[in-house]
Amino acid sequence: MLRGKRGLLLTSLGLVIFIVYLTYSNPFPVLLEVGRFDPVIFALAVVINWVGLFFFASSWYVLLHALGVGVSVWEAVKAMFVSLFVVWMVPIPVGTEIIRAYMVKDEEGSDLGKAVSSVVVHKAYYNIAFGFLIAMGVVMVRFFHGASIPVRPELVWFVIIFAVVSSLLYGLILNPGLLKSVYSRSPAWAQRNVFDRVYDPGKGGGGFLAAIDEIESAMRTLLGRPLNNLASLFMVAFHWSTGALTAYLVALSMGWHIDFWVVILIYAVIEFIQQLNILIPGGLGVIDASLTGAFVILGVPLSVASAISLLTRLATYWFELLLCGAVTFIFGYKETLKEYLE
Repeated sequence: MLRGKRGLLLTSLGLVIFIVYLTYSNPFPVLLEVGRFDPVIFALAVVINWVGLFFFASSWYVLLHALGVGVSVWEAVKAMFVSLFVVWMVPIPVGTEIIRAYMVKDEEGSDLGKAVSSVVVHKAYYNIAFGFLIAMGVVMVRFFHGASIPVRPELVWFVIIFAVVSSLLYGLILNPGLLKSVYSRSPAWAQRNVFDRVYDPGKGGGGFLAAIDEIESAMRTLLGRPLNNLASLFMVAFHWSTGALTAYLVALSMGWHIDFWVVILIYAVIEFIQQLNILIPGGLGVIDASLTGAFVILGVPLSVASAISLLTRLATYWFELLLCGAVTFIFGYKETLKEYLE
């Protein structure tokens, strides 16, 4: 009950921020102006964003396939969509990874080690692609185009460092030696009540050490499949770039041509803010205002910047929310999620 009230309160807070933001920026005159908006380009942006979403799910499937987990591409896509839907509704740190690992750990050819390894490596690849594309944006804007970086350089470098460090941390999580060392140095009550609960012996699991052995085996398998890893990394990078491409096309549909690499940089900062969001569902209001502010910095008038932000979020959040929500309920994942949440 308390969790439900907390979620309702934070959602209400997001709605208040969103309404205040809309009232202040007032994008509606621009959106209603005849001839201002190109629906064909916007529709293309939506399609590209959805293609990127399917590539994101498929990039995880490539890792599962390398590990011998018996799920199809469509099953991996459904699990990804369900996890995204839940986290958009109830922000949870690394929530999509936790939910996906839960959903595939009992599949044919799978175990806890394979499930955990697949989602952690996938998350690391997301951050690696994230950092690489930001760095490429800096190089293209600063050195090839000779323009200034549209946001504070310190912030851009901080985001790059965050992507690199977080990827390294995910690697440490999958280090069997480190995990066994932490476990052996922990007091008996912590081993029993904290670590072993991960693979609860009372529910047929083998305890934390058994989970470590499964992770070690899974990582050996993944390391022996370099082409799968490379394909997954490129597919994740493509997904990440489609988000920025969506924002670029939406701006174009409103009559504003902004350099794509500049959009990469501002979209990266917004994505970074979204990753830090553990309170307001979908970053409602916060992400919208941040994206509007970024376009204003580029010289776009406030009302136009707000309209671009609103349409970008429509494509990259609201339409995705509807798609993932439909998959969650149409394919009967409601009971699975209820079991997980309990």
